[in-house]
Amino acid sequence: MMLRSLIFALTALFATTTLAAEQVNVNYQYDGNHRADLSRTRGSLQLGEFSDERGLEDDRIIVDGYQAEAELANLLRNALVQGFEHGNASLVESGGDFVVAGSLMSIETAEVDDGIQLTMRVNLQLNRGGRTIWQTNLFGRGAAESIGAATHAALTRLIRELMNDDYFLIELQ
Repeated sequence: MMLRSLIFALTALFATTTLAAEQVNVNYQYDGNHRADLSRTRGSLQLGEFSDERGLEDDRIIVDGYQAEAELANLLRNALVQGFEHGNASLVESGGDFVVAGSLMSIETAEVDDGIQLTMRVNLQLNRGGRTIWQTNLFGRGAAESIGAATHAALTRLIRELMNDDYFLIELQ
């Protein structure tokens, strides 16, 4: 009976924590200007699987108390799609010559003078012919007055960091 009560209490606690999370609509739209020209890539580009390696029960949690409208791995993937499209990449849904895949490794926040600073750490891989030809960890950092705006700024910074990575661009050309 004691075990059953403990299980009920823990279930109620987790349900309350999930319900207590503030809903944040990131609604990411790429508004940067990275200047990378991906129109001359040596083949088609596909964005593969993206995962969330943070070990959270709900992958929509940005940080404690804040929940996005979608899983963060999907928001990350969609942001990168927009960044590649901005560079005129030839994107395909399947069978791409190059496949970009990634993992969201962590998200950390800190209070700063102008609000919240959010830092996102992402592992990205570029695969060709079934093997990894490039891999890195990128950090996207954004500061804003709200968690949604800080998440948006961090995603934009991640795109800019990727499009400024000479080794990544060399592998595609």
